[in-house]
Amino acid sequence: KVRFSVWDMEDRPLTVDTFRISFYDLDTGPHSKSTEYIIADNGDPSFSETKDTQLNEGHVHGHMEFLASHSGSAKDKPHKSKSLSQVQKKRSVVLSYKDAHSFDLTIGASSGHSPRAFMFALHSALACHEGKVAITTTLTTTTLTTTSLAATTKLTTTLTSTLTTTLTSTVTTKERPEEVAKRLRNEAGHDTHIICIVGATESQSADSEALVKAIAPQLDEEIGSRAKFVTEGTVGVPETFAENCGDGSHVWNLVPSGESSGFAQGADINAGENAEERQEIFGLVGDIYVTVEGDGEVSQTAKAAHARGATVIPLMRTGGASD
Repeated sequence: KVRFSVWDMEDRPLTVDTFRISFYDLDTGPHSKSTEYIIADNGDPSFSETKDTQLNEGHVHGHMEFLASHSGSAKDKPHKSKSLSQVQKKRSVVLSYKDAHSFDLTIGASSGHSPRAFMFALHSALACHEGKVAITTTLTTTTLTTTSLAATTKLTTTLTSTLTTTLTSTVTTKERPEEVAKRLRNEAGHDTHIICIVGATESQSADSEALVKAIAPQLDEEIGSRAKFVTEGTVGVPETFAENCGDGSHVWNLVPSGESSGFAQGADINAGENAEERQEIFGLVGDIYVTVEGDGEVSQTAKAAHARGATVIPLMRTGGASD
């Protein structure tokens, strides 16, 4: 649950004529899992959506619920609250509260393996400027200060609980890459071999793609019960492997915080704040690295893994960095 309250600068409760809060990028993970939703627990707000909205409305214990219906990825996330594409508008909802001092919302997601980030902006008679979309995924207390036409108010948002997802918990303190790698190894289990699939973001030949499609299900069948197959969650070789590796239950796709691979199979695992940190973690977590084609980044990852004692298996017939 999230409680939004409005106070003046002397910590006295303040009631505003109209308080608007906009939620953006409400979507799902692959296979309609990790479906995001918003429930208006009290305050009886009115709401605004596009006519062709991708959100489903319903009621939970008498309270209005807004439920995502389409999968999304990091590529379609908005960056400014007033510069939305048509798709971004379809996945947004604006709640309006009258004579409001405080109200509660439940923000959550259904079961699944994809970490979820919730994006919102505060719009009311007290905030007339354009603001960047806020992203929140952690249990915290945040104080926002906004300047109105007539006064300065303090908007205090207290998150009374946090969202959790299967396999991945949101971490409230910064983890070093080696700590993330160690945590992931512990989650996989000491008897589980971690096999990292390293490859080009685009297959250079139909032969290489066919080879990946052939070995992925074979590896899953023969050793999947005692292994985790890890990709960097990017298109090309990683996606081809993940989507052909059995039912995907033994696949982890490492993605930066708040992002999604968009793959049809595998569990997206939060690893690092950006692509560079994700790549470093990827190079630390594996026991075995299988390389397919590739460029300088593939070569760098393979060399770093070999230097720390991991086994590197290049599929030389695919060429590139694997030759």
